Amino acid sequence: MCSIGVEANYDVKDAMLFGVKKTRTLDSFTPSHPLEVALLKHSQKQEEINMRMLRTMQGLHAPIRLHMEKLAVKDIGHLPCLHRHNAMLDALTGKDTTIEFEDFLNNQTDSEIMGQPHMMIERQLGIL
Repeated sequence: MCSIGVEANYDVKDAMLFGVKKTRTLDSFTPSHPLEVALLKHSQKQEEINMRMLRTMQGLHAPIRLHMEKLAVKDIGHLPCLHRHNAMLDALTGKDTTIEFEDFLNNQTDSEIMGQPHMMIERQLGIL
């Protein structure tokens, strides 16, 4: 018999407590096409252009204020059993008006399967 927080029989960790182990992440893959690197950097470059334009039109305070607002809404606390959507950050960056790949194909983090909330919060707090 296994207790809570201890590995189950046959050294298999409880996926409901510890999550599914991912062997490779998307960041560990090398780009397969030169255009893929340019597409990944496009949004960052576009953000720099927008901030430069905002600074010339409204002054130095505007990009600094927008940056501080983004930092404020970026790390809003949430329960560990719920997925973080960052709707306020999307509204500030303008991503709420676009439809991208992740919006219409089911993202794995948006699945309808939810773990046991009390156990996940206790694990985050270090009680388990």
